[in-house]
Amino acid sequence: MITTLIVCIISASPTSRGAFAPNLVETKGGAWMTWIEPVDKEKNIIALKCSKFDDEHQVWGDALTVVQGTNFFANWADFPEMGVAKDGTLFVTWPQQSGPGAYAYDIAVARSDDSGETWSLMGTLNDDRVLGEHGFVSLVPEGDNGVRAFWLDGRAMTGDGHMGEGGGDMQLRTTIIDDKVQKSELLDDRVCECCQTDAVVVEGEAVVIYRDRSDTEIRDISISGIGRTPKNIFADQWSIEGCPVNGPSMDVLGDTFVAAWYTSPSNKSAVYVTFSEEPIKVSSSILGRVDVLAVGKDKVTVCWLEPNGDTASVTLADVHRDGTIENKQIVAQVSPLRSSGFPRLAKVNGGILVAWTDLDREVGISTNFFPN
Repeated sequence: MITTLIVCIISASPTSRGAFAPNLVETKGGAWMTWIEPVDKEKNIIALKCSKFDDEHQVWGDALTVVQGTNFFANWADFPEMGVAKDGTLFVTWPQQSGPGAYAYDIAVARSDDSGETWSLMGTLNDDRVLGEHGFVSLVPEGDNGVRAFWLDGRAMTGDGHMGEGGGDMQLRTTIIDDKVQKSELLDDRVCECCQTDAVVVEGEAVVIYRDRSDTEIRDISISGIGRTPKNIFADQWSIEGCPVNGPSMDVLGDTFVAAWYTSPSNKSAVYVTFSEEPIKVSSSILGRVDVLAVGKDKVTVCWLEPNGDTASVTLADVHRDGTIENKQIVAQVSPLRSSGFPRLAKVNGGILVAWTDLDREVGISTNFFPN
């Protein structure tokens, strides 16, 4: 069943022309959005900015600059990540070039103790000095004033793994960031090289979801955490030689989690949702780029890109545990190319916030608010 939802369009976006790579994180009183924005194209100066959405008045605050410079690894898929500690301390990570190679970049970290007004650089998240790939970060609260970070770490890789050259494997690692960046721990020693991760805290335990990689090039979705053996959430058996750049998403649902992901075994593309049970097929989209939010006891809202001729549709639908799919609707039309990035979701008081890179780059990033 398809029904129409009332949409309140947020007209005063905090972004400027050319902005891209939005990301959202929920916080008390609303949600934070981070994004990348060109400052001076001739000098290749790029800024990482943030703004808070006030859910009471349904407006964005001022755009605040975290950092700007010429050494960003500005990427359509590996976007900045913000984490909010229990005491309100903000942490932001972003890819930062570390050498002349196309895939030589670290994960820079900054901290704010005054709601984003000022930021202090904390060095890098990865604790190696390898000129390789490090990125695709997820942050969740840990302790009172810190966050736990999960990321993909290429310290064991040599050459260009994306081109089938060199050796070694991409790893999944974790650490804590509070007053400083702690020593990292290895969680999985062979994972897909460039799919996003996602993380939540379930019953006090931080867990991460990611695209794994077997010795036979099966790249299905796994879950892991401190003291956890990596485990597939479902055996899609997708055999693919390279990374599809299409990571999973998860959210907390009671004492467990829900997950959404894209897969394409035997060229049969699909977006799936699981309530820690048998997966529910939501779409046959060949684009994927999913996000998911738990919005009820047995219900989630899923977002993905659906092909639509020369464009792609940012699509939302509610999925119930019993397999019912309803309230499917198109939010916006965007480019089907990489430039449109990944639409993001966040729960705020009274509804859901959606952010995406607009087809009209004059606008940069658009956001919509969907009331409950």
